[in-house]
Amino acid sequence: MPVLTTSELKNNTGKILDAARRKPQYIFRNGHLFMLTITEPAGGVNPPAGYYADAYPLDPERQALEEASLKVPQIPER
Repeated sequence: MPVLTTSELKNNTGKILDAARRKPQYIFRNGHLFMLTITEPAGGVNPPAGYYADAYPLDPERQALEEASLKVPQIPER
């Protein structure tokens, strides 16, 4: 199993990513061995409702502005 260094990864990223499509590539960095491989995204995985509700809390003034702007009719630009 050939193991690459991070400098090899930096210099040959495109080639290494193409090779990872065929078989896993191994990169060694700071005493850790990483495996680079292709995978399919998990289909149908959605966060539960409200998951991001408090991700970006707004101060009360900004919240009032956001709510007021929702009441103004929007006209798309041409």
